Amino acid sequence: MRGLPIELLFALLFAAFVLFNVVMQRAARRRRAEVAQAEPEEDDEIPEEEWRGTAAPPRPPTARPAPSQPPRQRAEAHAAPPARARRRFARQALLGTRRQVQDAFVAATILGPCRADEPYDFR
Repeated sequence: MRGLPIELLFALLFAAFVLFNVVMQRAARRRRAEVAQAEPEEDDEIPEEEWRGTAAPPRPPTARPAPSQPPRQRAEAHAAPPARARRRFARQALLGTRRQVQDAFVAATILGPCRADEPYDFR
């Protein structure tokens, strides 16, 4: 080992690593090809309505109302709230709840403006 320069040893080690990586990739490719031949391909494509978000959401199963309630109360009890239009950038998604906005305002007031760009001042 004294006759081999350290650079040659590193080059051989790097070449062995690259060769090992190539052999493992070929073996994985071969295994995938064998599995693909053994099993017929299934349609893994997602319908366009689903990935665009335009598909109707699945309806939850409806529960039967208790027979002791009058018909009017049953209808009011199971009435769904009106659906809100979803906007891409809703205010609530950006700001959160009213309590979170208040907490952020208090933290900003306590911390004050950023003074990173101001020169150091002795006071």
